[in-house]
Amino acid sequence: MENQKPIIELELYLIRHGQSQGNVGYDRENLTPQERHDPILTEKGVKQAQLAGKHLSNIDFDRVYSSGLLRAVRTATEILKEQPTEKPLYIFPHLAEAGLSAEYETTLETIHEINSKAVLSPELDPSTPLLIPSDNKDVAGLFKRARFILEHLNENFNKGEKIALVCHAAFLTFIVFSIMGFTTETPFYDINFANTGITRVIFYKKGTNPYGNVVFDYINNTEHLGDI
Repeated sequence: MENQKPIIELELYLIRHGQSQGNVGYDRENLTPQERHDPILTEKGVKQAQLAGKHLSNIDFDRVYSSGLLRAVRTATEILKEQPTEKPLYIFPHLAEAGLSAEYETTLETIHEINSKAVLSPELDPSTPLLIPSDNKDVAGLFKRARFILEHLNENFNKGEKIALVCHAAFLTFIVFSIMGFTTETPFYDINFANTGITRVIFYKKGTNPYGNVVFDYINNTEHLGDI
């Protein structure tokens, strides 16, 4: 009997935000709450996001999600500008960076200053806060949050949809490790995700792909950045 042709259920693109002011450093005195917890993109970071958008412009995403943090919102917005069709940005609060303080909050009005079409992901309870705080040391909690996101995607997208998640370096590590099946008992490593580094993961219908049900096509691809 012939082997069944591999069936793609989900193409997932994991994208770190562009360079933020927090990546290059502030004068640490007299910072506003936004500068401390939610730094915006630098000029270079905006350019990186634009280049990522052009690189991904041949992919007609079914959904583009970002965290509610402004550096991710701006990066996702630049990617959406290059899409073949106009579409909203979906805010998925659980994509917030690891270690985000509970004292910082944002609003849709603030997010709309960057993207007027941004909305809370419609599958979530409307009362969900736009940012989910966490403790950097709560590894179990961060794994749990990453698994929640992956379960959400697998439940809602299984017909070959192309989905982009724009978020943050530390939390991206937990998403990737969760896909790999790592747990709190696994020796901990780090992935040095570059600004706008792109990771493509393909989820196949169980048993249809001889190389496994989940395949990492590439991790942290930055070819779109050239020399910048």
